[in-house]
Amino acid sequence: MAPTREMSLETKERIVKLLEEGNPSRMVAKDVGCSQSAVSKIWTKYKQHGMVVKAKRTGRPRKTSKRQDKQLKEVGVNVCDRTVRNRLKEMGFQYRKAKRKPALTPKHKRTRLQWAKERQSWTVDDWMKVVFSDESRICIGQGDDAGTFVWCRSSEIYEEACLKKTTKFPQSLMIWGCMSGKGTGEMTVVNSSINAQVYIDILDSFLIPSIEQMFGDDEIIFQDDNASCHRAKTVKAFLEERHIQSMSWPANSPDLNPIENLWWRLKKMVHKKGPTSKADLATAIKESWHQIDAEYCLSLIKSMPHRLKAVIKAKVLRVLIQ
Repeated sequence: MAPTREMSLETKERIVKLLEEGNPSRMVAKDVGCSQSAVSKIWTKYKQHGMVVKAKRTGRPRKTSKRQDKQLKEVGVNVCDRTVRNRLKEMGFQYRKAKRKPALTPKHKRTRLQWAKERQSWTVDDWMKVVFSDESRICIGQGDDAGTFVWCRSSEIYEEACLKKTTKFPQSLMIWGCMSGKGTGEMTVVNSSINAQVYIDILDSFLIPSIEQMFGDDEIIFQDDNASCHRAKTVKAFLEERHIQSMSWPANSPDLNPIENLWWRLKKMVHKKGPTSKADLATAIKESWHQIDAEYCLSLIKSMPHRLKAVIKAKVLRVLIQ
């Protein structure tokens, strides 16, 4: 049964006034929208105390004063963890899962800021000319990193229906893919470790066709990260021979690469298909890749100016705080 709401002081005063005027309790109850027994209880307490009695506060008594709330850390008030949580909620704090962020050295931060400032005048049209690429590993069962919650009694926590099954060494596949504001390009499963020559083969077999398909003969800018195989001299020579302009990239900056968001969506889609073997996983990846629509890719490219502004703003805020 749901708990009853506490009646307001104004409603109680109205009940008393109506009864004093000689109205029957049944009519009063109908008028204010409560039960007849509630009307009788309020009238009885009124006659006992000679005034409308305000209901006592329900729940545990407040342990701290408003002044102490601001000084909990300094004064060392002896309170339980529930009180601390309640005060934090009152101040607008929420219990959240911490966001993951690569560790950045001062040099990384300077490089990121310089990179962002050099491109802060770029429009969405400028970013539409960029082909973003990356590798990612997709595991069977991956895609529900936020956790699984179930309703169960304490005695049922190990019931089959209440468990989330995990694998110590899940089967996985490494993939390479690329995208732009026009949509997804080619994607391939990589069955070996990636060195410079393997990477050149990937670019030749999948990047070049992607560029031709999405841009034709128009000039583009190619983005990849600073993995050693990406920055090999032979790779640089390959791109120059194909007249492909390569974009410099700040280290440890996956937050600036929109393809990271695409990987997140892809893994969710693959997870929903429920692959149970590597063959099923490869099929699920290919099917999901082709189901990613161009509008989603465009929305990611449109976010690029905002990503750069966030980097610049973070620096400005840090300077102001110092």
